[in-house]
Amino acid sequence: MKSSAWGALALLLLTPPCLALTKHIYGDVQVTNISPSSDFVWERDNTQQPQYPIELARSRIAGCTVLSFDISETGDTENIEVINSIPNNAIGRYSRQILKEWKWTPTSTAKTAEKRTVRLDFCLGEISSAESEKQCKQQAQLACS
Repeated sequence: MKSSAWGALALLLLTPPCLALTKHIYGDVQVTNISPSSDFVWERDNTQQPQYPIELARSRIAGCTVLSFDISETGDTENIEVINSIPNNAIGRYSRQILKEWKWTPTSTAKTAEKRTVRLDFCLGEISSAESEKQCKQQAQLACS
């Protein structure tokens, strides 16, 4: 009987801090084409916004990265280079992983290789996903350097 009472008391004492850790975090990733900005040879198959990497969200890491890469004649993403990554290299690593998964479809019958530069903005918010998206669109207007 005493052990169950102690267990219940311990549970009550430990519950409030645990609840504070379950606060909701909303992540958004914005993709901005830097070069070329139009007249693409290739378009991305899946145009949905990339998923915010869970490891970055858990660590509450937000920021931006600029990447350069090639789209091969077969529509594969190749030669990914991180040009800039703020605030640290973790965002650059996850951005490379996101780009590696992208597949491309030609916009015309000519299947030529294309060099691309994109910017990925990673934003976190605590109010809603709409707030996070709005914040990310504002962040994308700032320099990523």
